[in-house]
Amino acid sequence: MSFKLSIITATRNRKQFLPRCLDSVTGQSYADKEHIVIDGGSSDGTLEMLAGYAEKYPHLKWISESDRGISHAFNKGLALATGDAIGVIGDDDFYEPEVFGLIAEEFARHPEAGIVSGHCRVINNEDQTISTEQAGFTTRRDLIECWRCWGRGVMLPAPSSFIRRQVIEAVGGFDEADRFAMDYRHWIKITERFPVRILDRTLASFRHDAGTTSFSNNRQQWEETLAISKQYWGSKLSPDFYALWFSYWRHFHYPQWRQRVAAMLK
Repeated sequence: MSFKLSIITATRNRKQFLPRCLDSVTGQSYADKEHIVIDGGSSDGTLEMLAGYAEKYPHLKWISESDRGISHAFNKGLALATGDAIGVIGDDDFYEPEVFGLIAEEFARHPEAGIVSGHCRVINNEDQTISTEQAGFTTRRDLIECWRCWGRGVMLPAPSSFIRRQVIEAVGGFDEADRFAMDYRHWIKITERFPVRILDRTLASFRHDAGTTSFSNNRQQWEETLAISKQYWGSKLSPDFYALWFSYWRHFHYPQWRQRVAAMLK
């Protein structure tokens, strides 16, 4: 039985990096795929390049028009996607060779899985490896308690994570109010209802260096992540709310409070 993969990329004026992303999809020997590029109105030659790729590679589809931000662009891609599972990858990121078949096989072996995720290399603009984000998942609670658990047994790197289509239909697309941490909210919504499968394999490379959105807006992304987390702490009548509040306070405020008390006692 055929299993189609849809890949979504949002871009604008990133001609210098986009070909590596496009080539990483084109180079996958897995045939049942499509790559949907949502361009936000590039003026640097990107449109001509996309037209050339699309003429040569029928799996590439693209549109160019203004949007209300990256989450809106991703949602436009979701609306166009026809695959059984969907991956979202940045215009300056790329997939490792021959991983699409592994993703399709994992979804086939585990029809209950909502997300299949793998490890992700972090690289600089010279393609040198900085680190590797190890994909892992324990519980949704640990995902919400991101300040303590994110990166410590809980990590769903966006470029190396794929979502089953039925999951998107069940939980909806990206929240367009989110500018930097839209993936994080998506993981919280999805894991409330669907299991996660982790592949012990590096599936993609993520560029984190000068000029990238994640690098330039690292602080804003973390602040937005924390703000999203607080929206899922639950009712103030619930013990879980106060457990999360105390964990948050202990992590961010207790060290400063302790220093102030120590200074007062000197």
